[in-house]
Amino acid sequence: MMLSGLTVVEAGEFVAAPYCGRLLADLGARVIKLEPPGGDLARRYGPFPGGVPDPEKSGLFAFLNTGKESVVADFADPAGREQARALAARADVWITGYPCRQLTEQGLDWDILGRAHPRLVYCALSTFGWSGPYRDRQGGGFHASALAGVTWAIGNPGRPPLQLPLTQADFQGGANAACAILVALYARRRSGAGQFIDVALAEVLANYAGIGSTLYLYYGLQWRRDGQRASGSMGPYPLGIFPCKDGLVVLIARTLRDWDRFLKAMGSPPWADNSRYRDQVAMGRDYPDEVDALVKDLLKDHSQEDLFRIAREYGFPLAPLRTIRDSLEDPQFAHRGFFETVELPGIGPVKLPRLPFQFSSVKPRPLAAPPRLGQHTEAALRELRAG
Repeated sequence: MMLSGLTVVEAGEFVAAPYCGRLLADLGARVIKLEPPGGDLARRYGPFPGGVPDPEKSGLFAFLNTGKESVVADFADPAGREQARALAARADVWITGYPCRQLTEQGLDWDILGRAHPRLVYCALSTFGWSGPYRDRQGGGFHASALAGVTWAIGNPGRPPLQLPLTQADFQGGANAACAILVALYARRRSGAGQFIDVALAEVLANYAGIGSTLYLYYGLQWRRDGQRASGSMGPYPLGIFPCKDGLVVLIARTLRDWDRFLKAMGSPPWADNSRYRDQVAMGRDYPDEVDALVKDLLKDHSQEDLFRIAREYGFPLAPLRTIRDSLEDPQFAHRGFFETVELPGIGPVKLPRLPFQFSSVKPRPLAAPPRLGQHTEAALRELRAG
């Protein structure tokens, strides 16, 4: 495995830090997860089999912590903190999602661990970062999305904005942290020194929303909420979600060639050559409702699969809007082996997503069941005592 021999200590709960740890574990690293006596917060979140809460049967925890070791360490107790420091002394990487002030008070911050272990790569994930006027503010992914201007851009015009779904701020923060850790490890091979990595979820999202900043700085334009359309960037039309006979599809025509291919596939309607419907920017900016009505009329008698087939035949971008249930059975994911069946104790076989990228010559290790709370505590203590 690519990261075999690498030891990671993960001191963080819920999504961001654990997702970072899971990516490294899937690549072969040994990830020792430090949990408080009551367990990671994610253990309290479902889904649970039959809807009955059980800290050992959380679907969220299972997804985020496959293949890790669980060691209980109470940071509120001096013995627990000393245990954490001892594990850090043996680690290549320390990942944390706990607040800066808390770790400073507990002697588990970068200043302490980095000074004691110069080769350690220390990665801290937080809502706003470990510096600046907001460093000690409480927050989470929703707050990061709000501060970054992302929440403001989601939803229908004239209505309150919507939250970024599926805790994306935390997942994107975890993915960026894993990437930064790999870069720091590469740099350590040259310098011999570790370093501190400060990942702010708000900055991760503000970076992804950079198109909004660019529009404002270059043209003074404000991104606008356009609901099922994505034309708030003043980009080409169509770029959005449209109804069809049995559901919804995403239709994109970034170029006039794509737009012409779509219209040809739909039988070349009589209005297709009208100059009013040849200016993609004007259609998206000035009269999208008018063109929406025309496009919807073309799609209304076609099913999702029919349109998906036609799009491939004529060569324009379109995809059916899947539910999570649909995605689990999609032939594209199945062909690439993206979902792997894992036997979870007390639950049975469950499909879990693998790494979202593939290598030509190395396969990630098979997904394993997540650890029980404290499953590896005794083994870790024996290892520390043995020196």
